Amino acid sequence: MDRLTKERVQLALRVLSSRYDRTIAITEAEVETLKSYFPGELDGMPIDDIATAVIHRELDGKRMLSLAKTA
Repeated sequence: MDRLTKERVQLALRVLSSRYDRTIAITEAEVETLKSYFPGELDGMPIDDIATAVIHRELDGKRMLSLAKTA
């Protein structure tokens, strides 16, 4: 996993964790960063759903890359 992918997944996990741990503060800039991975696609969605979508996209992308290497 490259550095940018790790950063995206870690940010998404922080957002999801912040629902249950009030000591984790998420800034508006971090929310905008997550939304920027899906320009226009997720307008109006809750940030938790966007964070989940980011994780799915990263994991799906890595799986597809792995499958292409084995083919």
